Amino acid sequence: MDVAIRGDRASCLSMQVGPHAWLFAVARGFGTIDGAAAAPATLGRLRAECERRLRTERFRRALSRSSAAPTALLGVLARVNGELFARSASHEDYVTAGSSITLALVLRSHAYVMHAGGTAAYLAHRGEVRALTADDAFEDAALPLLGRALGTSASLDVAVTSVDVAPGDVMMLLGHRVRGEIDRRALIAHVEAAGPSEHMLVVRFDDDDTAPERAPLARPRATVPHPARRIAYAVAAALLSLLIATAWTR
Repeated sequence: MDVAIRGDRASCLSMQVGPHAWLFAVARGFGTIDGAAAAPATLGRLRAECERRLRTERFRRALSRSSAAPTALLGVLARVNGELFARSASHEDYVTAGSSITLALVLRSHAYVMHAGGTAAYLAHRGEVRALTADDAFEDAALPLLGRALGTSASLDVAVTSVDVAPGDVMMLLGHRVRGEIDRRALIAHVEAAGPSEHMLVVRFDDDDTAPERAPLARPRATVPHPARRIAYAVAAALLSLLIATAWTR
């Protein structure tokens, strides 16, 4: 499989968690946790908790079985959610920090998608686009409100979806949900119109069952001149669009 990341890499996660298992995630947050922005703090804790548990045979064995893998990952998310809630200065009136998250655990030819908040996941399969997540953000309000998010409650509240993936399929994890009708053109238009603050992770599946190879996308630094930043984002958008387009050519 091929993996491409655009935008804030600290808000995207790609890691192998087993011989035939990979974890992909995007997060978008508000506020800070221990001085760090909520989204990178969430994914940092997610990676650290996975790495800690991967040192145990029980967790590794669970991730190798489709019947046990979702439950094992939900346990990780519950631990991360508890840590975020405890450190977000929450009390009875409000929560100072939280994070939307969409993650996909890919186990061979199957994916388990877990979601809370305003991030999103889509799957392009044989010419059709399927939304794998609902929208937990109420955008009609003066300020967008999250119906669910990590770190806003002591208990974990995420939606779980399972889906089969096949060679040629493309999965997109986005920091913002695509508005309006969902199809190939809408996805590509979203990628091309996205600014520097938008981050996304795209996975293209193929017959190769080896570790994913990260696409060499350059993330511009703050010191890069503005025209160069525009070129870098244009190149990233073109590559992501190409990955999406492959779902209709195979």
